[in-house]
Amino acid sequence: MNQNMHPKQRALLAIALSAVLYVSWDSGQTAKPVYAQGEYVESLTGVSSPFADVAQVVMPCVVGVSNRANTYSIISGQTELIEQSTGSGVVITTQGHVVTNYHVVEGASDVQILWQGQYLQAEVIGVDELTDLAVLRVSEDIRLPAVRMGNAQDVRVGDWAIVIGNPLGSRFADTVTVGVVSALDRELEDQSIVKMLQTDAAINSGNSGGGMFNTKGELIGIPSLKFSSSGRKGTASIEGIAMAIPMDVVQPVVNSLIQYGKVTRPKLGISVMTLRGSEEPTEGMLPAGVYVSAVSAGGSADVAGISPGDIIIRIDGERVMLHTDLTNRIAAKSPGDTMTLTVYRIEGLEELTLQDKIPKGETIDFNIELQMPATAT
Repeated sequence: MNQNMHPKQRALLAIALSAVLYVSWDSGQTAKPVYAQGEYVESLTGVSSPFADVAQVVMPCVVGVSNRANTYSIISGQTELIEQSTGSGVVITTQGHVVTNYHVVEGASDVQILWQGQYLQAEVIGVDELTDLAVLRVSEDIRLPAVRMGNAQDVRVGDWAIVIGNPLGSRFADTVTVGVVSALDRELEDQSIVKMLQTDAAINSGNSGGGMFNTKGELIGIPSLKFSSSGRKGTASIEGIAMAIPMDVVQPVVNSLIQYGKVTRPKLGISVMTLRGSEEPTEGMLPAGVYVSAVSAGGSADVAGISPGDIIIRIDGERVMLHTDLTNRIAAKSPGDTMTLTVYRIEGLEELTLQDKIPKGETIDFNIELQMPATAT
């Protein structure tokens, strides 16, 4: 500071510098409210939750399912209807049809649904053990609201997944949990023939058969199973891995159960398994696809010319890598429909050993008419 300045000038300059420093330090800072003790803090404007909107709309469409069986009571000395398990369900038509899991109603002598705090009698219209789906219908004279079905093709990894159901029964009825769609087309060869939607939304015992919704309130999956482990005794700890049956599997099964009371599937007449390999056929390597291990004599595949050892690599022109790709495509078709199978054939492949050099094969198209109704591929 200039020492030749008048004392009053130096004082004014010091005040000005202090003001500049104060403004510089305070600029960009958000003023924080100061509250006296005992005062209420102010309410924030908040952000509207799409989850709350979805829950409000679809909650009346989600029900509990009570599986009751005739059980002998030692106390009364009589056979009584006793609740043996519970699950969830979703109303899918305004005529009172409810979709749930097969394992929720398996072995039931009597089924009731819990809707808005009241139990309603229901009948089992049909079940499909293969896809773990079942359809019930409310037998009482009451009109229930129904959900809208989502399009499986619109579901993406990372989309919100809103799960509503009755975990642990009526005590926790209408529980909402939220996560994302973690993966599409999960193959669980030892647990399901269908490819599943994976989610990290909390799914617990009793959620089975309930609904998984998108932010439009559309049904995109039926929660079916979860993986769990505490990590004890050398097992891996598992958290946030659950599966739901996607709508492209649910819809044709449900439609068939409502219309016929059963699912009639075409039969190719082959036994298959998933073959892990290269994406495309290359010399010296087998392509990934659906390996045909056996062919039933006189079946559709046999008549068309499919042979043991063939590797199905395309269905109706689309590349397939898993045996569930084939089972899902067949499940979506009706007897009399035609499908084109493209196979990669190496003569005598089923007889080769690990030491043998894999020869080059050929690609062949087969047009197969699905005429034989059955319950399996």
